[in-house]
Amino acid sequence: MSTEYAILIHAPEDGTPAMRPDLAAEIMAQHDEFSRRVVAEGHRITGGVELEAAGTATLVRPGVGTTEGPFTELAEQIGGLYLVVSDDLPGLATIIDEVFAGDGCTYEIRPTVDHGADDAAGPAGTVASTAGAEV
Repeated sequence: MSTEYAILIHAPEDGTPAMRPDLAAEIMAQHDEFSRRVVAEGHRITGGVELEAAGTATLVRPGVGTTEGPFTELAEQIGGLYLVVSDDLPGLATIIDEVFAGDGCTYEIRPTVDHGADDAAGPAGTVASTAGAEV
């Protein structure tokens, strides 16, 4: 049975080495190779995004308030993520290890929660937003 995994990319907040302009082509080539290998080895990418710097975040702590920026005590922040469906977690981890070796980031692979066919849940365990509501 296949499981959907979120691959969270923890990158140094100072932008080194990830997302430096002089490394942009090399970094994009690594991500292209990752995508190619994932498909070639029987996994399936269902989504993914690169995130803006953590300093652009808005944090909402229900009952406490809203603040700008990340948790200041963290040296690494989530720089992006992939959603990958796989029935071979060790194989997926091997691809990450081989393709991104030496890039200075940490890759966290975590199963997503499958809420089934519940009306409130969307595909792959995502919660559907209420019509007309702003998120």
